[in-house]
Amino acid sequence: MNIELSALEERAEAEEHLVDALRVLNQAIRRVHRTGLLVQAEILTMHTTQGSVPAISLGSLDRQFRAN
Repeated sequence: MNIELSALEERAEAEEHLVDALRVLNQAIRRVHRTGLLVQAEILTMHTTQGSVPAISLGSLDRQFRAN
C-alpha cells in the first residue's frame, strides 16, 4: 500500500510541477510577444528505449523580418 500511495504522491507532485512550468512558459511567451517578437513552438517526438516522449522546441523571430 505504501508503494501505491508513494506512486500517487509522485504523480500528483509531477502534475503540480507541470502546471507551474506551463505558467512560467506562458508568462515568458507573453513577455517575448510584448517585445515585438513572434514565438515559434513545435512539438517533437523523441524516441527512447522506454517509448516515445513528446518534447517542445521553442524559438523566436522578429515580427518585422518574418517570412511570409
